[in-house]
Amino acid sequence: MILLPRLLAGFLAFSVGAPAQEKAPKAGPANVDDEGVFLISLAGQPVGTEKFRIHSSQSKVVAQGEIRLNIEQNGKKVTMQSFPDLVLDPQLNPVTYTWNQKGQQSSRLEVDFGGKFAKARYTTTDGKEDDRDFELPKDVAVLDDNVVHHYQLIVARFQALGGGKQSLRVFVPQEALPGLLTVEDMGNAAIPINGATANLRHLQITTDVTYIDVWVDDQQRIERFSVPQAQLEAVRKK
Repeated sequence: MILLPRLLAGFLAFSVGAPAQEKAPKAGPANVDDEGVFLISLAGQPVGTEKFRIHSSQSKVVAQGEIRLNIEQNGKKVTMQSFPDLVLDPQLNPVTYTWNQKGQQSSRLEVDFGGKFAKARYTTTDGKEDDRDFELPKDVAVLDDNVVHHYQLIVARFQALGGGKQSLRVFVPQEALPGLLTVEDMGNAAIPINGATANLRHLQITTDVTYIDVWVDDQQRIERFSVPQAQLEAVRKK
């Protein structure tokens, strides 16, 4: 159940071809530890928050979030919570992923990336289970619907590959959708944020049909995230 616009499945119609360039990182990603809160708005109106924490150790990276949304759906106010939990190896390759949604309609998904095929189990709102296998590359990036901090990990991968312009394979678990996106460094710009102006680096993420604007600080942390076509924006709370 997607409460916000179909951020990845509908607006980002992924192509599924091979990346234009393939190269492994020369070294592991830089420190990705981060935590904070994103304030989420839709068409200029606040709709919720995303609290997240990314923590790395010698053996793994764990990215967890708590997303609270309050929006109108079919003429009714709907409040939902979701809890994404992603475990990766030190190179940011996915190991396991779980996502739980709580509210008027609850659902769950679990993905194990450990074998030749990624094995996913979807538990739907009516309690039924749907098991699926996906043939995915080891270095696929998990980028789930409406989980902003997953883009923080995309930024880390992009930096490890050398920046500039890179194509990355991704997998959207809620949509059971593999695909490809391109990240390009657009340079620095003065951006209004939290009532002030900040000089941030602009990264643009594109697919066949749309784009996402991401602005990061000098520590590569996302400060502002925008999907213009969806009128969706997230700003880091100070």
